[in-house]
This record gives sequence, structure tokens and C-alpha cells, in this order.
Amino acid sequence: RVLERSSVVLQIVDARNPPFYLSEDLRTYAMDELGKPMLMVVNKSDYLTERQRKVWSEYFTNKGIDHLFFSAYDEQKKIDKAAAAAKRGDLLDDKEERQFVSDDESDTEEGPNHSNGLPGDEKHTEIEEESSNKPTSEKLIGITHPLTREELLNALAIFATNHGCQPEKKYDNRIQYGMVGFPNVGKSSVINVLIGSSKNIHGVARVGVAAQPGKTKHFQTLLLPDRDDMMLCDCPGLVFPSFVSSTADMIAAGVYPIAQMRDHWPVVSLICKRIPREVLNAHYGIHIPEPSLHELREKGLDGKELPPPTAEELLGTYCIARSMLAPSSGVPDYQRASRVVVKDYSEGKLLYCHSPPPSDGGTLVIQDDEYQRETLKTAIRNTNNAKKLQKLLILEDSSAPSKSEEVKEVDDDNFDDFDDILGGMDDEGANSGPSEKRGKAHKSIKKWGKKGRKLRNKDPYGCQSDPDTVLNAASNGGSGVIMNAGKYSSSGYTRANYAGAKAATLFEGRANNNRPVKAKR
Repeated sequence: RVLERSSVVLQIVDARNPPFYLSEDLRTYAMDELGKPMLMVVNKSDYLTERQRKVWSEYFTNKGIDHLFFSAYDEQKKIDKAAAAAKRGDLLDDKEERQFVSDDESDTEEGPNHSNGLPGDEKHTEIEEESSNKPTSEKLIGITHPLTREELLNALAIFATNHGCQPEKKYDNRIQYGMVGFPNVGKSSVINVLIGSSKNIHGVARVGVAAQPGKTKHFQTLLLPDRDDMMLCDCPGLVFPSFVSSTADMIAAGVYPIAQMRDHWPVVSLICKRIPREVLNAHYGIHIPEPSLHELREKGLDGKELPPPTAEELLGTYCIARSMLAPSSGVPDYQRASRVVVKDYSEGKLLYCHSPPPSDGGTLVIQDDEYQRETLKTAIRNTNNAKKLQKLLILEDSSAPSKSEEVKEVDDDNFDDFDDILGGMDDEGANSGPSEKRGKAHKSIKKWGKKGRKLRNKDPYGCQSDPDTVLNAASNGGSGVIMNAGKYSSSGYTRANYAGAKAATLFEGRANNNRPVKAKR
């Protein structure tokens, strides 16, 4: 229905993974069979840096796809801020106006090229010169910076004029632009920005938006308040058939509703493979346990770098840190924690941007590791948490291998020799004799007090004792229940000497010096 009514088709895609949201079949049907031009609007372009946008632009140009880079989130913030200021009636205070006028006068007197000799002025001048030297084509499609609302409207009008689209009388001499695409790519958000709608402005048409997919459920058309030659058409998002997309990919991409997620392990495992371990630790303020060298070798890894965390490690650590436990059993609530992680990923809080596939004739080549480093810069720029920002900056500055130094190397020949691991114990056990040295004493042993130190069992669980020695000692000595210290009472006092129940000594009463008196047998 949208393709039939619209003169120009706008396919909205997410900048984090444009090929996933781009439907080649829909593009072929609209352009070849219907004969209508299609323009791809890369929404959420604020997630990309200028270098990343340039690489994607070259990829789309080689594919012959007309595209624009736009950020509905940034433009909506500008509209909401202006609307809130207009509602308060303080668009420009007197103090700010006087400061603005004085700055204009000083610029006029000193000249536009005047510099105060400060380093910031030279840097600002260099930035202006660099932006002015950018090609015009990069500014028109939003490579230097995502297009603003006015720039996008002008680009849409130019695109329609270049492809021979004429206004229709049944629409009051307007050209209708249809918005199509996957769910949760921002079609309704782009429409709200183009019509200038804000939550602080009443009496203006506004399209309902939500974080979950499937908010728009019917066909609707809207008019622009400041453009008499345009009309926008919104439609519900449709998931186009694909052979390479699994359920986990669709949930992570925000196409499938998180509330209807049944199996959370595949999608969380996918997120753990994409988001680095350090970013997860910094974002949630946790420390995911790191496997030992023995565990890595059991999995067939060389131990030079840590593998990505598993879904159970991430969710278990998060549940323990947030006390997110099941009320009945007390086990970690993995289902609830998975919804939080998947929601953060789909909303861009855990940012991951896919690098463009290799194309023929491309001059800009960027490796995936370098591309993800650019994504890390965007995550640092968007964060507001000071602790998280500090951890991300440390991660960005670190150029050495991530975890090669943290994994302790153990000799292959003596890897199973527990004498080396336990600190020099002999083969007969740690308790072979009082005169022999145990090696390096543990901190807990050093902290023992003097009272009862000799009677305390150094190996209560038998982990460091020889089984034969224990059995022979038990057969030679007295057997029975070892009784702990008892209580003073009127009838007597029972005290154990740690030699068995037969050797328990009975005491009756107390003497004048308040000491127990031994009973006669």
C-alpha cells in the first residue's frame, strides 16, 4: 500500500548493521517493477564516526545505492530543547543577549581572522579549515556529520527533482514520501523529526514511538508544517525473508520483541562474542571470572589470550552482583538478567557496529579490529558514567595484547606435578613430620592466635594427609567420639582430651579456689 501511494520510497536502515536491514528484493521490486526511486536513509548515524561513515558510503556507492546519513535521536534532542525553552519563555536571557552582542562587536573590530594567541584558537581555526575543505558531496549525504532536519528535507526535495517526481493534485500538489523498513529502525522517529514534533509541544501531530518493535500498527500519512510540497507516509515495520538471519540475530537487532523471547542463551552468547570482556565489566561494574590456564588447555586453547566470556559466566556474575536471585530457590535468575543485557544491546548502550563487507573496487580498507576501535571511541563519547568512562579510556589506551600477560605460564613437563603448584610439598604429604618444613606458610596460618594453637587440627578435611598414616593412627589409638569442651554445672564438668570418648575425665563440683575437683573412680 505504501509503495502504491508514494512517489519516492525511503528505506530506513540501522547504522550498526545496514546490510541486515537492507532488503535487496524490496529495492528491486520498487525500482524495476514499479519504476519508483528508492533512497536509503541510514538512521542512528551518531553511532558511527566520520571514518566509518566514509567507509560505508564507499561501499554503498560501489553497490549503486543512493544513501544519506541521519540521526533522528540527535535532531529530536534539539527540537525538544528548543520547545522546552520556548515553553518557559527564556529563549535568550538578557545576560546571554548582551554577551552575544559584545562578542559580535569584538569580532567585528578585531576581524574574523584575529587570534588571541591561545592554543585553543589555533585548533578551532584548523578544525574550521578542515571542515571547509571537505568535498561538497560528503556534506550533502552526511559523511562529515549526520544531516540536520533542514538538510535532510532539502536532500529529499533534490532527490525527488533529479528523478523526475512531480507533485500530484490529489495530494494538494505534494510529493509523497513513503517510509519502509524493518521494525525498530526508527521510521516513526524520523517522521517525528521531519514534522518538528516534540513532547513539549501540544496541538501538533505526533507519531507514537517505543523502544520495542511493532509500535506502529497501521498506515498513516502526515503533512509537514513548514513544507507545502511534501507529505510523509508511515507504515508498520515488516521483517523481510532472509536465509542468513537466525532468531538470535533478530532478537539482538531489535527486530524480534524481547518480551516474547523464549530461549535467552543463544542471543546472550552472541552478545558475549561481539562485546569485549573489558567493556562488559566496565558497563555493568562487575568482574567476569577468567579461566585458568589449565581450563584453557582443556578447551584446546594455547592460553595466550582469553576467550570471550560465556553466557553463563556473564549472567551468573551479573545476577550475583545485582542480587538478582529467584525468590523460591535462590539460584541466579538468568531469564531476568538476560532481558536486561539484550535490552542494553538493542538500545545501543552496549555498542557494537558491524564493519562493511569487502567489495570490489574499494579504496578505503579498514580491518575489523580497527573498525571496532572506532566504535569504542563512540562508546566513550556517549557515556556519562565517570567510572565507566575511566575504564573505557584505559581500555582504549592499552595497545598490548589484552590478557597474554595475566595468564600464568606453567611448565608443560611439570604441569600435573602438584608439588610445584602447592609450593614445594613432598610426595608423602604436608604433615609428614613436625621437623620438616611445609614450604611457604599461608596467610591464614600466620593469623592463628596462641590460644589453643597446638590442639588445632591443621588438616580438618584430610586433604593434605596420607590415607595410610591416618588409618594406622586410628587403629593404634583409641577409637570413639571426640567430645568438645562441655559446660560447668552443679553435677559436674566433662572435658575431652582429644584421645577419644574413653579418656574423658569427669569432674564434680568446685573447690574453694573456684577450680574443678577431679572425681574418684
